[in-house]
Amino acid sequence: MSSTSDRPTSDRPTGRPRTIDPGAVSLVALRLFDEQGFDAVSMDDVATAAGISRRSLFRLFPSKAALVWGGLDEFATRFTDALRVRPVAESAWEGLRAAYRAGASFPPDTVEVTRHRLRVIRANPSLERGGEAASAALAGVIERFVAERDGGTVDDLATTVRAHALAAAASAALTWWAMHGDGRPEDVVDRALGLFG
Repeated sequence: MSSTSDRPTSDRPTGRPRTIDPGAVSLVALRLFDEQGFDAVSMDDVATAAGISRRSLFRLFPSKAALVWGGLDEFATRFTDALRVRPVAESAWEGLRAAYRAGASFPPDTVEVTRHRLRVIRANPSLERGGEAASAALAGVIERFVAERDGGTVDDLATTVRAHALAAAASAALTWWAMHGDGRPEDVVDRALGLFG
């Protein structure tokens, strides 16, 4: 006969709590948004589908928009890192085209989430406000690069128009890729920017 000291003192599992993968949660949410519509899916729906608590979900993503915009930082980092190392003798056009190609070279494990993210943003124009700060920061980087390479200033009309036209073309190309699934995103962006050459 066993004594009471042999019995566990708690029904709680021992050890560290499980780690929640934000990328996996984001993918679950983006699939739901893409299939059912952004407005039709609640944070409770996302938490249930991801198998986590509502509290854990809000700790990782403070809003539904944050679930959508989570991947922009990685694109911006790849883009700005590639821009930083472009040869000085290279034109602004060539440097930006190469940097956009690097930025759009999504790691294989993020291609699906990126495709869903872009499709959800396209279907919900109100979401574009969620990425305004990051987009503005990226536009500033592009304007400074164009001004340095072309000898203009960031306030120059030609610099501003060239920088924003390229950014818009790259964004349109990525959205087209997400909708049509044609080829690798970096190739689609490169083809689109090649139309300006």
